[in-house]
Amino acid sequence: PINYSNTQLLWNWNVLSLVSSSSQLYQLSQNIDQYSLDILGVTETHMPGSGSTLLDNGSLLIHSGRGDGIKRQGVGLCLSKKVRNSLISYVPTSERVLTARLHGKHLNISVVVAYAPTDGADDGEKDRFYNVLSDTLGELPRHDLKLLLGDFNGKVTSNRYGFEGVIGGESLHSSSSDNGTRLMDFCAANQLVIGGTLFQHRDIHKGTWRSPNGLTVNQIDHICISGRFQHSLLDVKVCRGADIGSDHYLVRGRLQIKLQSVAKITAKRHDVPAIEHLRNSSKVQEYNVALQNRFDCLANEVNLEDMWNNFKQTVTDVSMDVLGKRPRKVVEVEPACIFKSVYT
Repeated sequence: PINYSNTQLLWNWNVLSLVSSSSQLYQLSQNIDQYSLDILGVTETHMPGSGSTLLDNGSLLIHSGRGDGIKRQGVGLCLSKKVRNSLISYVPTSERVLTARLHGKHLNISVVVAYAPTDGADDGEKDRFYNVLSDTLGELPRHDLKLLLGDFNGKVTSNRYGFEGVIGGESLHSSSSDNGTRLMDFCAANQLVIGGTLFQHRDIHKGTWRSPNGLTVNQIDHICISGRFQHSLLDVKVCRGADIGSDHYLVRGRLQIKLQSVAKITAKRHDVPAIEHLRNSSKVQEYNVALQNRFDCLANEVNLEDMWNNFKQTVTDVSMDVLGKRPRKVVEVEPACIFKSVYT
């Protein structure tokens, strides 16, 4: 049975713009509340530069856009009020790629939000995009659960031949576009699975983009997950009711994992003495002298439990004073990182 108390809702949405009017961010926050958008990847934000914004409902929006001030492309990640404290760090790589790392109870999650060039773009631009995306995934911690969200402007085939480990047989389309083939090749090279092709739904709940005349519907926005964690992805489905003035539908994924606040994890950590310093003979002598002096000052206890508690506390205090605190191996990255653009 599925324990839904340990599931997180992943969402993916091409919003067309978050700067075209003053109400766009308000509409976004309203949709976050209405649909419980815990982790939402947004594309085509049109927000220049990079940074973070706290929305009216307490959600956090981190974004990465062009460095020249032009309001085009742009990607972002929204974290609901209950999830935002799980954010460890984020890196605004370019106006088409952003990464963020979230703290999970049993393992961390690396989220990549990407916005691919359109199918009609030249091959050079597509190659540059996937080269940057490949370098980005290569820099992620290898043991993290990896999620790739975004608008890839690519139709993926339902024919699994040659891509059995990448797609299921539930895609909306019978053949792939050029961008779809590039996405499948990329996922195959990086051990990712395209979630929208795994689950059986009516076609109306698969298409993510509709043409202006409403006659054409394509499945071009995708949620991808590390292949070895494929079974943690419980469902991917389109929600057609959400509205932000976009011709793309909101894509929902259900992920079975439990997140945890970074602040709570830090509070639970205990300092450990650097006992490796006892390999130094002079440090051993200093430690023994300090320990003996501290024991000489202890009062005589009759109760056995009090004697043990005093002994334990004395050894701990002397160890920290003489040997110092052992440094931690993991160095967490600050959430404000340097922005670099590879498309300008």
